[in-house]
Amino acid sequence: MAINPTPLTPKTKNKMNPLIVMTVLAVFLGMVAALGIWQYLNKAQQQVKELSVTRAVVVANKQISAGAKLSEQDLAIKQLPVHAVPKDYPSSIKLINGRIVKSTIQADEIITEAKLVGKGSAGGMPVVIPPGYRAITVKVNEVVGVGGFINPGDHIDILATVKQDNENYSKTILQNVLILAVGDKILDPNLIPDPLPKVVSQVTVALGPVDSEKLALAQETGQLHLVLRPYGESKVLSTNGIGLEDVYGSIIQKQIPMNSMQPPSLVAAGSSSVIKNSIEVILGDERTYFYY
Repeated sequence: MAINPTPLTPKTKNKMNPLIVMTVLAVFLGMVAALGIWQYLNKAQQQVKELSVTRAVVVANKQISAGAKLSEQDLAIKQLPVHAVPKDYPSSIKLINGRIVKSTIQADEIITEAKLVGKGSAGGMPVVIPPGYRAITVKVNEVVGVGGFINPGDHIDILATVKQDNENYSKTILQNVLILAVGDKILDPNLIPDPLPKVVSQVTVALGPVDSEKLALAQETGQLHLVLRPYGESKVLSTNGIGLEDVYGSIIQKQIPMNSMQPPSLVAAGSSSVIKNSIEVILGDERTYFYY
């Protein structure tokens, strides 16, 4: 009698319980979230800690003008957060006591090396002279100095009028010249220019050595006028200068000394020549005739 073998049932793979999968995933996401929160809180705590850390800096007790010599009465120590402190700050009044101020410092402003003249410098005018230039002073009056409307930091042209061989000539000899000082008011980039006119007797400008020689000679031999430039105008133009004939035209006759001047000759009656009317202008020992 034949015996039928028992049929084998196929093996099936064990399926992971969905509940276990969800639990593992939730734990993983929770750990990621916890790590993110920890990092955020740690960073925030570090920022709070940094804000609580301060540094001692030197500030101005009052406004200090350019060129002034610092004293202990001008300065004070103030605690500021680390993030608000500049890199080149002095931490002690003794470190900068006696130094010269390069540009105006406002009250409560942190004093940095950039605001001060180099150690050992006397300050004053040499501080504001650009490298390669010299400071030279021009005598002015209300007319020459543009009615007192020139301020340190402005740029001007310089016009010279000179007399040569009994002829008057005028020419722009220098252009785009920087004003270093007006009277005793020295250039300070941080100060707002005074809009009101101020009549002074001298103006100091910055020129190279050769142009300084040119200005000195023009000042001794002729009359100077300062011509104020508009803000931002730096173009240099070529000019030939002008004489009296360029201004008044052909009516200007060459001036002749009185001792060599002959009166106009009379024309005989009946002559075909036309007698011109004339005006005689006497200036010192010179006469000038205008014919029309």
